[in-house]
Amino acid sequence: MTASRRKPAMTGPARRDDQSVEAAINWMVELCSGAVSNRQRRAFTDWLAADPSHEEAWVRLQEGLMPCGVASRQGLPSGRLTRGLAERRTDRRSVVAGLAAMLGFGAAGAVVANRFVPLGDLLADHVTRTGEQGSIRLADGSEVVLAPRTALDVDVAQGRRGMRLVEGEVILRVAEHADPFRLEAGPLRLAAEAGSYMVERRAGALVATGLLGTGRLAFGAASDAPIGRGERVALEQGRPQRQTVDVADATAWLDGVVVATDRPVAAIVHALRPYFAGVIRLDPAVAEIRATGVFPLRRPHEALEVLAASLDLSMTSVAHYWITIGPGAGSRAG
Repeated sequence: MTASRRKPAMTGPARRDDQSVEAAINWMVELCSGAVSNRQRRAFTDWLAADPSHEEAWVRLQEGLMPCGVASRQGLPSGRLTRGLAERRTDRRSVVAGLAAMLGFGAAGAVVANRFVPLGDLLADHVTRTGEQGSIRLADGSEVVLAPRTALDVDVAQGRRGMRLVEGEVILRVAEHADPFRLEAGPLRLAAEAGSYMVERRAGALVATGLLGTGRLAFGAASDAPIGRGERVALEQGRPQRQTVDVADATAWLDGVVVATDRPVAAIVHALRPYFAGVIRLDPAVAEIRATGVFPLRRPHEALEVLAASLDLSMTSVAHYWITIGPGAGSRAG
């Protein structure tokens, strides 16, 4: 824990506003968890009506997050505020700072907001929120399925077709055409005249998987090489590593599950993170433990509980927002 200066004690309206903001954030996390009971909804309605500061904090949070596509009660046409922000600020960092300023929460507010939407990529052509999948049909007839927390830019015009994956994971179904479709994701370059491919670009992961047909894949200055159905190529320690995977298992997230067959705990947690509007901390001591199972992506908290229980790991949760997974009591005793 890092040391910090003690803030002056707040009294009266200032303290009440601060408590209302904190409660509003907790309710946002709770209501977006995907597992909210009728009793919890009634409790939220009661909290909202209990004090004018509660509704003010809730509306302020909603309006601050509205450019990200999170719930809004204003009824504005989709994309209107995002376009407005884009016109006023072309720098993504300015957008993040502006959102934090609107929220009035400073750096802490930006961290919270970023768990709902990847704020650094807000000005990409297409962005999905935490736990949200999306799909788009391109002008050339190709289709793209976006996993949660994905941002991409599209470049489809006469004589060229392609896109840039800024962050996240996509399944690209390329419409057959003489001109190859080109996808870029950092140093990864994929070119295909037809077929289906899955590409992931996240912290610690740069991977392409062939689902149907054969394309050409290259990393950096390396020469391109074929990638076909069931072939997974990942950039590991600066070098491409190729392996064979089950296509149905690799694309199981389309059905809302992650299928793990003798996979490290770290890989399972990595798959769950884009569906969890909070922080998951994994102790390195348990990261490489292998597990097999099917875990629900829409209920990440429940999935982590099952994972921890089945492997005798410890799991602590703070307000359903901060989860820590580590060695179980038996492991610590040993």
